[in-house]
Amino acid sequence: MRKIDYHLHTYFSADSQANPEQHILKAIEQQLEEICFTDHNDFIDGWRLQDIDSYLKELFALKEKYKDQIKVKVGIEIGIDMLAQEQSNNYAKQYPFDFVIGSIHTIDLQDITQPSYFENMTKDEAHARYFQAMKDCVTYIDNFDVLGHLDYARRYGPYEDKTINYEIHQPIIDEIFKILISKGKGIEVNLSGIRQFGQSLPGYNQLKRYYDLGGRIITIGTDSHDSQYVGMHVDKAIEMLTEIGFEDITTFTQRQKD
Repeated sequence: MRKIDYHLHTYFSADSQANPEQHILKAIEQQLEEICFTDHNDFIDGWRLQDIDSYLKELFALKEKYKDQIKVKVGIEIGIDMLAQEQSNNYAKQYPFDFVIGSIHTIDLQDITQPSYFENMTKDEAHARYFQAMKDCVTYIDNFDVLGHLDYARRYGPYEDKTINYEIHQPIIDEIFKILISKGKGIEVNLSGIRQFGQSLPGYNQLKRYYDLGGRIITIGTDSHDSQYVGMHVDKAIEMLTEIGFEDITTFTQRQKD
């Protein structure tokens, strides 16, 4: 399988100060074959990619500079939300991205990273609302290539036990997988979860469930906001995906699968 990192943030994202060239140098050191920058653009205050022209100019220049050492792709991570359905569907069409991650960071424009999202709900209720919003988004929003960090909500819940009760939520997760598969879209193995919980987002069992339902479009991303994490645990992800049955990782050029 190809060694890639398809989820990288830089100082163009509101939550990162990382230099994109340092990401590239770290990826080369890690012997990655391909990377893709995916800085944030959400449709809430503070998460917008403020200077898209500078973003594209700088990253395409770096792509050219390092073309003989590593494949560099330029993408975006869009925060998809049903209250920003039109923007979610149309934004990426305006720019020459190679790859688009669609992620649920907000629900009804309420930021999941904030404690207020979880107020007055049990953990199962909060997760049920999250997965229902995800199902709605993947049903009605189409302009993305893979769904980001399936179980992102577990990162921020104010619970001592942050695990997701899959016995309760598996039916709707299966529906999400089936919708993605029917639309020719994939999911990512988000390796930030290994750093936080010792398990990727999603973990082995959900990746196998996606595979068993017919899913074959899969990317790997570290979700690095700091260059020290670029490429971390990619080998572990490849080992896991190989065991499940995946034959290769999916890569993209100009929104088309390579």
